[in-house]
Amino acid sequence: MTQILLSYLAYNILLGVVLTAIFLIKDRTLKEPRLILWLLLFPAIGLGYWKHAEAEQHGTKPLFPKNWFMWKYMVSVNWGFMGIIAVLPGLLMVLSAFGFLLAGEFSMDGFGMMTWPEIRELLSTSLLLFGFLYALFMLFALIIPYILFIGIPKSQMRSIERKELMHATRQRSDADQAPSPAAKPIPLLPEIHIYVLSCIQEFKTIPVARKKALEGIAEYISKKMKQQEAINLVFICTHNSRRSQFGQIWAATAAAFHGIRNIQTYSGGTEETAFNKRAVDAIKRAGFKVDGTIGTNPRYSVRFSDETGALDCFSKTVEHATNPQKGFAAIMTCSDADTNCPVVIGSEFRARITYEDPKVSDRTESEAATYDERCKQIATEMLYLFSKV
Repeated sequence: MTQILLSYLAYNILLGVVLTAIFLIKDRTLKEPRLILWLLLFPAIGLGYWKHAEAEQHGTKPLFPKNWFMWKYMVSVNWGFMGIIAVLPGLLMVLSAFGFLLAGEFSMDGFGMMTWPEIRELLSTSLLLFGFLYALFMLFALIIPYILFIGIPKSQMRSIERKELMHATRQRSDADQAPSPAAKPIPLLPEIHIYVLSCIQEFKTIPVARKKALEGIAEYISKKMKQQEAINLVFICTHNSRRSQFGQIWAATAAAFHGIRNIQTYSGGTEETAFNKRAVDAIKRAGFKVDGTIGTNPRYSVRFSDETGALDCFSKTVEHATNPQKGFAAIMTCSDADTNCPVVIGSEFRARITYEDPKVSDRTESEAATYDERCKQIATEMLYLFSKV
């Protein structure tokens, strides 16, 4: 155990130097001596404090306190160490055995009267026995480090999540316009659930004219539900890269939160480009689990609950084969697409709820804040829409 603690100390020293160097290069505007000291001496804690400071710098209040970030990123850092102590001894064992076999190839005299096949059989048996003992040793050697470096931080993080969730739920019960779910809701990921409850507090900020437009879509959905028909919502903007992707993702999340079933959400554009990386980062900051591919038009798997499948998000035109071809509601999220598509072929209902494009802030200091603002605006309006179904 002493060796593991010493190796953990060495790992942290090396990681601290690397993270401090990255911090000094990347965040030139965020020069807090205390933060640099945390990163250098206690990187498992400092990384979380850095991420919390980044969130505050973007101009948006973080959903969780600083300690939650500390525990969250401590887990990420410690998984790297767990991987090292699990893999490195086995790698050294294989390299040693390979070197031993290679040495025996050129020096047979060291084995006395044994023949080479006998030597190989002995080495193979020894290797199998050593592998079994190594696996047995690692099984017990990893239990205590796992509890210390992964189990405890995770437990602390979940404790903070539960506390924040209870607080947000109490606030929701006091809200004037807090909706009651129409059916049993689908449990959201904790971070998204808290984000959703904060959006509900913002219903009063939605202009009356926009509320009427949103209520018109809610009325369309309600009619389809009464007729027990499938409901397909297609969110449309020019490039299907930002606003329409937000619309698709948040409409599906809002429907799940309100327990409204039989709804499928889609998105499309007049052109195919890519789901913008800045928009992807914004939904990650909101709490979505995102996995994706690479390329000119990456395909992302976006998950808002552990009890439902992931959304398949990528840039495409409205006519793409993955989108419904008829009997759907076309929801125009940008004025350009609304003007350039006076008729959306196959749609049975059309609504106009346009948003300002967050790309106006691309490559500026307010970039992340603008994307977060647009993400939250669309989330708030989708939650209001489904509260009226």
